[in-house]
Parts: sequence; structure tokens; C-alpha cells
Amino acid sequence: EGRSKAHTYLLRVAGSTLKFPGFLVLYDDNGENEKSNTYIPAVLQAGQVQILKEVHPEQHFTQPPPRYTEASLVRTLEENGIGRPSTYAPTLSTLQQRGYVRREKKRLVPTETGMVVNDLLMQYFAEEISPDFTAQMEDALDKVAEGERPWPDVVRSFYEPFSRKVEIARKEMPEVKAEPEPIGRDCPECGSPLVIRYGRFGKFISCSSFPKCRYTEPWLEKIGVTCPKDGGDLVERKSRNGRTFYACANYPDCDFTSWKRPLPAPCPHCKGLLVLARKDTAQCTQCENTYPLAQIDGELA
Repeated sequence: EGRSKAHTYLLRVAGSTLKFPGFLVLYDDNGENEKSNTYIPAVLQAGQVQILKEVHPEQHFTQPPPRYTEASLVRTLEENGIGRPSTYAPTLSTLQQRGYVRREKKRLVPTETGMVVNDLLMQYFAEEISPDFTAQMEDALDKVAEGERPWPDVVRSFYEPFSRKVEIARKEMPEVKAEPEPIGRDCPECGSPLVIRYGRFGKFISCSSFPKCRYTEPWLEKIGVTCPKDGGDLVERKSRNGRTFYACANYPDCDFTSWKRPLPAPCPHCKGLLVLARKDTAQCTQCENTYPLAQIDGELA
């Protein structure tokens, strides 16, 4: 406790007392981490009064955690036991196609729609969207696959409480509609502005005069990687059976395609295109070398 003429202040100091030197007998860090290794003098006793000689004010600002990149989000999903290698790419695609996040300088930034949907899910399905619940469900399904648990029991334990929550949400949850977003181009048929709309299968481009004008075209989601053939933008597309693949936006002039998601970092060996070969492995399409995803994370960040 400190006192001035006008105020009383409660002061706190943290430190430690070295009881046994252990490896420090041999290890000399020459003063490194001096601030973090603050030792309390052994002569101090509990309750002993000290005189405050100086005050050095310092201001520190807390920083928000960095936005996820696709690579760091995949790594976080993996660390929390959520999903499988086969589900990571579709998960990332769905987040962007439905307008829940947008890409800004390789970072995934939540949109207003995404934040509203997140708030509603937290309100009505907080348990089901928690990382622990998802990981536990994955573990339960693994046990079903291994014959350790009967599948009806697993399904019943999930479905009965979940269905009750769904009924409550049907009655109480407000409907969320994304506003059309102008794209800066005019409709080639009627001259009205073109906008991005959200449908059952994600984003698409439509005439703002709908339903008077029914012009539409597919929305090509850029993934932030340049085409190794002609330098154009690589985009995400869907095959006829709904499978995600990646192609050059300049198709049909450029025929580059890849079933594996291209990564923005170049190959450390030949500077060729890297793709996500497995959940934690990148592979070069040119020299075919493979690298741990963590090794190139600095370039992906």
C-alpha cells in the first residue's frame, strides 16, 4: 500500500526466491531474460515495510490475436481434433462461398453476415458448435467404426437433445438475409448493376433488376494464388458431381487445373507451385518435393 498527500495506492510486485540453483550452477545466460527472472531478495520478510524510491510509468496496449490464414485455421482444426484431411478444403470453401468470411491479404476476415450467424449459433447451439463437442463426436464415430460402440446409441444420444434445440430455433431464431453486394459491373443484357447474391449453393452473380432481368453468372472465388501457367488468378470451382477443384480464371485460354488446393507460398527448392497434399504437408507440383506445412507457415502468414 502506498500513500501520497491525496491518494492511497495498492501496489503489487511479483518475483521469486531461488531456493536451489540446480542447472543454474553451470548455466550462465549473461543477463538474458533479466526482466523475466526477477528474484526477491532473501532478506525480505512477509509484512515488512519498504520505501518506494522511484516510479517508472510504462503504457502497454493489448493486441488482438491475428486473423486466421487458411493454413493456420487448418492447423487449429487439427490441434483441436476437428475434421479430417478430406473435410478441411470443403470447410474453407463453404465459409467463403456462403459469405461468412472474406479474404484480405491472405487473412480470413469475418463478414457482418458471418458474425450474425455466429451469434445466433452461439445463442441456440452453443454446445454443438464448441470444439470439445465436435472432437468428442469425432471420437465417438471412430469408436463406431472400430466396433467399440453401437451406432444407434451414438446417434440417439446426439439426435434427441439436438432435435429439441432445432425446434426451439425454428420458432425463435430470426431469419438472416445477406444484402446483395455490387461488383462494379453492369448487366450485359439490361445495363443494370450486377450484384453478388447468396443462394442454396453459395455465391452467384445476378442482375440487380431481378426478377425483371434474370441474367446470372457463376461467382468465381479467388484463392489468392497466381496461376503457374499464365499468371492469372486461380479460382475455386465445382465439378459436375460437386467436387471442389481449382482452375485459372482465364479458362478456356488457360487450362490449368488442380484437385489439390494451391498454396500462396512458393516451393523453397524450385519456386514452383505448392499444393496442400495432406492436412500437414505441402507438395511442389514441379519438383514434387514435400514439406511440413509448419515449415512454410511463415510465408503463408
